[in-house]
Amino acid sequence: MKVAAVAFSVLGTGLLGFAYGLAVWAGMPANPLATLGMLLGYSGALIKLALMVLGLQLIAILAVAVPRLLKPSVDPDRSLLTVFSFLPPGVGLAASLLDGLTILNVMQRTNTTSLMVIAPSLAEAIMPLALGLLIGALAAVALVRLGLPQRQASQ
Repeated sequence: MKVAAVAFSVLGTGLLGFAYGLAVWAGMPANPLATLGMLLGYSGALIKLALMVLGLQLIAILAVAVPRLLKPSVDPDRSLLTVFSFLPPGVGLAASLLDGLTILNVMQRTNTTSLMVIAPSLAEAIMPLALGLLIGALAAVALVRLGLPQRQASQ
């Protein structure tokens, strides 16, 4: 699970940086908060729905992990954290793929080939995957911090 935590963190940060760089290159403001606000404001319903689901999953991860991290006597539910470490990247990947297919469909209908034109849409499509990976990394880090399940040795 340590490998998953590191991989999710690195990939999520890299994809979020790539989406931000792509949006700035396409002419959005260089202020990070303004750019992310514009990406959220102008994104489609699918991306907004995926980001709301990811937000709810983040709240659920915090509700499961924080009490166990603060009070070690509480028995952690490792299986729930394991599910939550892989569920957000899956939701983000599904939303990104569906939005990417929509972008591809629109490109074919309008005969658009300029990356400058489709870059903001690509940045919007990458954002759920990046945030899903970062949220999954949070659950994986909490799982590692709580300790991996102890396997009893057969004697």
